[in-house]
Amino acid sequence: MKTKIFSLLLLLCNFCFAQTSEKPNQLSLGSGRQSYNGDLGNSWFKPKEEYYGFGILSYSRYLNRSFDAMLTITHGDFGHCREEDESQFRPDGTEVLNMLSRLTVVNLTAKYKFANGYFLKETSKISPYVFAGAGFNNLTDFWWKNKTRVNQGNYSSVNGGLGIQYQFNKKLSLTYTLATGYFLSDAIDFRMEGNNDKYLQHALLVGFNF
Repeated sequence: MKTKIFSLLLLLCNFCFAQTSEKPNQLSLGSGRQSYNGDLGNSWFKPKEEYYGFGILSYSRYLNRSFDAMLTITHGDFGHCREEDESQFRPDGTEVLNMLSRLTVVNLTAKYKFANGYFLKETSKISPYVFAGAGFNNLTDFWWKNKTRVNQGNYSSVNGGLGIQYQFNKKLSLTYTLATGYFLSDAIDFRMEGNNDKYLQHALLVGFNF
């Protein structure tokens, strides 16, 4: 039985995700910080805001010298503190002091690599890239008993971003990514004014090629 399971895992590896033509599979693990932008305010690129961290697991598959396919899963806290000069209220008149949730994101994206022989050599140790795709998002109110700090549920999103990878050797790499998700709903914070809510994720990952 164990032999069959091991053989199945090897088969999945052969068909699953990849990073280069020489080492076609990559598994990346890391963590980062995510920020809110919506009807309650904007905490993007504001270091003094509260820290909301997350963990990240990413797989990628080499398609050709310009493109990879990526599957990424993140899980962590997501919120926003009301700024002092803001006066935010829910439709029922209750004041919003904080939007706080547990956010799980599953993204499927296509990555365009600049180390493709056109802009940079394929063997370049530094490889910048951009990516775009779609995401599934689950929001839960894990802290407050009255469950009023986030509109719990499942939401779709349009996702994209950029990254830069440094290849230490053929097997090990370090990657920084800046990713954003645009919810296809404006209801996650109980307010529906202006544009839909969004999140921004900074992450640092260690990748293993095989």
